[in-house]
Amino acid sequence: MARQLEGRWWRAEAAAQRNVRPRLKLAGVIAALAILSFGCAFGFRDPNLRTFDPADADKPRHFLVLPVNLTIKTPSEFDPVLDDMFGMIAGYIRDRGDSLETISRKDATAQWAESILEVKESEALKNDFETAMHVYVGHLGENHSFDAVIVPSIVYRNTKTRDRTVKWDGVFRKMKVINLSKEAKKKGLARSLTVAISGVSFHVMVFDLGGDLIFQKYGGLDLAHNVDMAGAEFTMHPRLSLKEDLLKKSDYLSEGIGVAFDPYLPRP
Repeated sequence: MARQLEGRWWRAEAAAQRNVRPRLKLAGVIAALAILSFGCAFGFRDPNLRTFDPADADKPRHFLVLPVNLTIKTPSEFDPVLDDMFGMIAGYIRDRGDSLETISRKDATAQWAESILEVKESEALKNDFETAMHVYVGHLGENHSFDAVIVPSIVYRNTKTRDRTVKWDGVFRKMKVINLSKEAKKKGLARSLTVAISGVSFHVMVFDLGGDLIFQKYGGLDLAHNVDMAGAEFTMHPRLSLKEDLLKKSDYLSEGIGVAFDPYLPRP
């Protein structure tokens, strides 16, 4: 899952802290976090005092759940549903008998950006997503006590549609065809469509106390577009239009969340 830390979105968030932070302090923080990460790998859990015992596998766990799409750029069409999505994720976790806490998007984003900056400015640390998460989880453990960190995201996924049905990331969805004439409907034109259409999925990553990835999976939520056949019945090259009710169906969201978390947090 190695990914380079590209882009500049995080620079504005880190700039203020960078301007006031002495270089010597930065070096000290990086060294301390490197020691902390090394210690976590061998059982060191201070100040996060929670440890994992296989005998406790069926006991309630306490998660730190980050804001949805914290680590990736969010398409504007997803913005209206981020809070609702977080509420459904929290409900799913609590329904399994576990507990959770979170931090504000502003604080979480600033600390994530600061972790990226530390990785990029250190010659001793590898410049990738995994290393940044090790540093970030180390920061989170300084002020929070948890069994694992959950990183949830909503992302686009490529799919293919045939006979108006799409299967991807563990779910089935029916595509909606609009502006199709009565004659075309009688001929069953929609059933012969093969369309490359975007799906929207829930992606969950779970990191342990040392910042290591211990689980990740996708769960399909909804198809992003309607298939608009206006003027396309002869060419069979329809236009795709973004759904007005995208990510508004709670049953779709619940299913996708369950698919993504299972088997780490098993579905009922």
